[in-house]
This record gives sequence, structure tokens and C-alpha cells, in this order.
Amino acid sequence: MVAATDIGAISRRLRLRAIWAWTFFASAVPAVIVGQGFVGSSERLRDVGAVMALIFWLFGMIPAIAATIGAFRHWDALPDRIRLLAVSPVLAVSFSFSLGLLALVFA
Repeated sequence: MVAATDIGAISRRLRLRAIWAWTFFASAVPAVIVGQGFVGSSERLRDVGAVMALIFWLFGMIPAIAATIGAFRHWDALPDRIRLLAVSPVLAVSFSFSLGLLALVFA
């Protein structure tokens, strides 16, 4: 169990990691939009947007996994809103994968 004085620092770290994860995930969206804007141009330019989006997404997974592991480690001591914020990036990713899998199965 964590001391009450440490919970504030742990909550701050988990919030920061979750916010960085969401920032990287959100940064992948404009990269895809820019990549799709090059539809009339060469295939090489279109791939640049997809590669940038993948890089942003992978960089976002690092703090997302770190926040989730930290939240599970101190689950009982954390307030409910910090728990939800810390695991929300991984929940969003798993939900997106589930929708993609369903789209592939039923397409």
C-alpha cells in the first residue's frame, strides 16, 4: 500500500502519462489527413502521412502502457477519476482494435 503523501505524486505522474498518450494519439490524426490530401500525387507522398501517423501512435503507446501499469499497481489507493484517466488510452486502443477486427470479420 502507498502512503497518503505519495498518492499525490503518483496521481500527477499518471495524469501526465495519460495526457501525453492522448496527445500523441491525437497527433496521428492530422498526419493521416495530410497523407490522404496527397491522393492525387505520388504514392510515396501518401505513405509519408501513414508512416508519421504510425510513429505518433507507437510513441503514444509508451506512456499509455506506463500509465496503465502504474494505475493497476496503485489501483486501491487512487481516486476514481485518476483510475479512469490512466487506463483510458489503452481502453481506446483496445476498442479501436476490436472495431477493426469486427469490420474485417463482417466485411
